[in-house]
Amino acid sequence: METPPEPYDKTPPGSYTSSKESVFEGNTTKRRVDPSDVVPLWRKIAYATGSLPYSMCNTVVGFYLSIFLLEVAILDPTYVLIIVFSGRVWDAITDPVVGYLCSITRTRFGRLRPWMISAAVPAGLVYSFLWFVPGPFDEQPSEIKFIYYLLLYFAFQALLTCIHVPYTALTMHLSNDNKERDSVTLYRICFELSGTLLGILVYTAYFAGFVGFGVKQPCEAGGKRLPDYSKRWAYLCHAITLGVLIVIFILIAFLGVKEQKDESMTGKRISFFKGVREVFSFKPYVILLLLELFSWLAVQFVQGNMALYVKYSVGLEDQYPYVIAVLLVSAIAWMPFWQWVILKFGKKTAFSVGMWVFMPCLVSLLFVPFYKYLIYPMGFLGGMGVSCAYLLPWSMLPDVIDDAVLARDVRREELFYAYFVFGNKFAGGVTLGISTAIYKLVGYDETLCTQPWQFSLTLKLLVSVPPILFILLALIFLHLYPITEQTRENTKRLLAARRKLQSSSVEENYSDRRRSISITNRSQGSYRKTSNKDDKDENDPKQTFF
Repeated sequence: METPPEPYDKTPPGSYTSSKESVFEGNTTKRRVDPSDVVPLWRKIAYATGSLPYSMCNTVVGFYLSIFLLEVAILDPTYVLIIVFSGRVWDAITDPVVGYLCSITRTRFGRLRPWMISAAVPAGLVYSFLWFVPGPFDEQPSEIKFIYYLLLYFAFQALLTCIHVPYTALTMHLSNDNKERDSVTLYRICFELSGTLLGILVYTAYFAGFVGFGVKQPCEAGGKRLPDYSKRWAYLCHAITLGVLIVIFILIAFLGVKEQKDESMTGKRISFFKGVREVFSFKPYVILLLLELFSWLAVQFVQGNMALYVKYSVGLEDQYPYVIAVLLVSAIAWMPFWQWVILKFGKKTAFSVGMWVFMPCLVSLLFVPFYKYLIYPMGFLGGMGVSCAYLLPWSMLPDVIDDAVLARDVRREELFYAYFVFGNKFAGGVTLGISTAIYKLVGYDETLCTQPWQFSLTLKLLVSVPPILFILLALIFLHLYPITEQTRENTKRLLAARRKLQSSSVEENYSDRRRSISITNRSQGSYRKTSNKDDKDENDPKQTFF
């Protein structure tokens, strides 16, 4: 078997050497990036814009869906539990199916972008109806409301999958260079966090306009909750606004991003179940998937219970939007710091530091109710851990895919990203489902304006104890994760050498074919010339014999 040449002994033709250096494991290496792999700034921004719909909607769903269904739609907690858990089962079907369909799609616009643009308008419409409480529902049995929200939730999650699975897989089609992919991922995560903040701000603006801060829920004399029409209008108007923004942002990403065509390692089409086996038989991916799942479960347990925690445990319901704003702005501000840590010490070290900083912030939530305004500095420090949980697993995924390409000589990035997206959404669903079931066990009653003291204690435990346990599990899988900075660089070199060999082989085959065609044409030309001369001699009167 021929040994691939060392592609970095000398600068290959058509590439340049950057003056920037990346430091890892005590070594300093010069970056060499092919110009075709450099992603322009405007394209990074256009691509990152496509992350806003998912982050906006998912954040509002994570923070507000349970409280909307319980206290605005006045749905029984059991029905809320069924909606959320069955939605996760539905995701377990749609995420891998969409990933597989993307892998076999072939259009002139690429494999991924058509899925995004075709699902944008339906997703905006369904999201708007998801937050709508029809007036006649107040007189209808709870089962009618349950079926209505169940079907809309299923439809929205399926459409969101059709947008987000191909969108995240686009990362692998923008560049073949690891550093460029890391940069693109950083832009995407920064925009995602900005999207979470944008979603909260849009909701807060309509809430302030229709409801106002410090306004109590309308109640009957017996403490029963009455329909709050001002909150219904606030939720509906925010949903319509975000529905329009979904279409605008996806259109910008569709027009601004071009898929890089690299069919050299795409491989032939395979069946759905063979694709599943191919993905889950790759050990580094399974470890990273579990790492992402547990770290995201920690974040989602805080996010999913924070609204009720601030309202019932801390007693700062009217300041909840400001608390979330501090958390999200802090998470965005810490992003450049994490990028520096990645370049200086590596991704595994960065993730470990972020999680160990995050855990003391979670412990402090047990004591915040005794010192209410401590929630602001803890929110700022907690943003450091949240940004790490957002950025690092997604930044590590392209490294795993490159490792799989090196091991199997086939690219299946759509399937890898599909299950990663499912893990992300599964964490949110599990959080809402488990939390809602616990609410029911401790005596929460959606029809009452005041809740028992056990409910306040339960909320303090939910935002602290389970997240810490999940972070510890994530750190265990981080220890088992086999890809280091040194193996990343080695994989990059070997893949570059493989692409160079394949490119040379294609060029040689093309040159041989051109030479063969040229020789054939010359032979046919000589034959035609001789034939024409003979024909001319036969028809010449001077050469006719009598």
